[in-house]
Amino acid sequence: MKEAWREVIEQLVREFVLRAHPAQPKIDFWDTIGRDPLDIMLDDRGPQITMEVVNGTDLTDEQLSKLSYPVPITHGKRDLRTAIKERSIKLLKEAGVPITPRFGGNFALDFAVEGVSKTTSIKSVLMKPEVLSTIGLKLEDVQNPAELEVWGDKYSVLHGGTDRHMSEALPPEVRSIDFREEDPSEFPEGYNIVVWGGEKHLHYGLLEYLRSRHEQ
Repeated sequence: MKEAWREVIEQLVREFVLRAHPAQPKIDFWDTIGRDPLDIMLDDRGPQITMEVVNGTDLTDEQLSKLSYPVPITHGKRDLRTAIKERSIKLLKEAGVPITPRFGGNFALDFAVEGVSKTTSIKSVLMKPEVLSTIGLKLEDVQNPAELEVWGDKYSVLHGGTDRHMSEALPPEVRSIDFREEDPSEFPEGYNIVVWGGEKHLHYGLLEYLRSRHEQ
């Protein structure tokens, strides 16, 4: 299945004439690679493969004219991910691969095992002593909500946030920290999700947060 899955990804790259680059901060990507919509980041994490379509979520008429394939309108925009997603569904079905493509974050297209999400994964880990033991924890260590904390950078229900699914796997009182500048009114109701109030955000914000904890 792994081989067939990756063959589909390779076919998508060929068919859509994409140029795949390693995952990196988008600012670095724009500085070193540029802003052509066909330049993407491809991140193979094993159980999930992600295409970061950094420059192709709102194509201009000029950009569209240079493509040899149509891109449908999604929420008022010509999002290249939509075309890739629709084609991938057909290819994955033909290959008999149980993988589900779905939008993630602002410009990601995630390919993950069907029926598996951050919610199911976290629930599975926290309920299995043998898995917890591999990271030095016991079942009783994670039964107290005060001992848990979620870190992420995409919780908005309106903008395809997937990190909220981690929070949904845990008791609502568990604190989740959002390291992206998002509107709290867009978070799922009933969960203890807060926006990081430091000077930096995303992975730099997480580092800032960890340093602040170390200094306490």
